[in-house]
Amino acid sequence: MKHESIDYYPGQLKPEQPGVNGVRFAAKTNHLYYTATAKKLFMRIPVDPSTHDPAGEPELVVAGRMGDDFCIDEDAGVIYLATHRQNTIDRVSMDPAENSGFTQSVAGDPFDEELIGPSSGAWSRAPGEYGKVAFFLSDGGTASPPPDGIVRPAKLLRVEL
Repeated sequence: MKHESIDYYPGQLKPEQPGVNGVRFAAKTNHLYYTATAKKLFMRIPVDPSTHDPAGEPELVVAGRMGDDFCIDEDAGVIYLATHRQNTIDRVSMDPAENSGFTQSVAGDPFDEELIGPSSGAWSRAPGEYGKVAFFLSDGGTASPPPDGIVRPAKLLRVEL
């Protein structure tokens, strides 16, 4: 697949960011979701369930957030997007038409000392916790130091949503 959203974007952010950063597949809707951190894009593309080939063009889910990685709650139709350099976890609809350019931060806004540099999330595997409890990694600010400039230790955070 070739699309401008996945192209490398050199020199804009330090450290350099890849064209595509986080990637997850939503099996119920047959869409592949991905982040383009440096371009502040969160995208999706339909996938043929038989061949796993692209079944259409990439579509903007939401823009303006520096999404890194994320976890998908297909039952609720939402995605929890770790915004790494913006120090938030945002709730985004899986349906682009429902986002209207608005992103709801569920953690980190206002700034929270405990959530500096969230980069990746995964659902708890404990019974009954899917869609309710996730674990997010944080880098403590190595890519984007907090306002005081002091990098904290990286953490594994248990987040109840």
